[in-house]
Amino acid sequence: MSKKANTLLNIVPSAGGSVRVTIASNAGQGNGGNSLPCKKCWIVGDSANTGTVRVEIGDACGSTEGIPVPEFGTNHFVLDLEIDDVSKLYFYGSVDGDKVDILYRR
Repeated sequence: MSKKANTLLNIVPSAGGSVRVTIASNAGQGNGGNSLPCKKCWIVGDSANTGTVRVEIGDACGSTEGIPVPEFGTNHFVLDLEIDDVSKLYFYGSVDGDKVDILYRR
């Protein structure tokens, strides 16, 4: 039996939720920087976004760090990340007010 961040991988999470991040001053952080333990996240940008949004794990994100967040409705897929805390997700947005939705399991 394998473990990841001291949790068993063969146990299906029984809870979860979602949070929205709004980009302000070109930056955002999952759950407003407040710890929110999880096992997995699915991330997608709002279809109304007008700029580019990027995400990085564990460190502030900039215009050249991290990877692009897919926009809902344009390519019909989401970014799927295994991570132990939503607050470890850091976002960069080229346009303030753009939004990112995060669905998490814990």
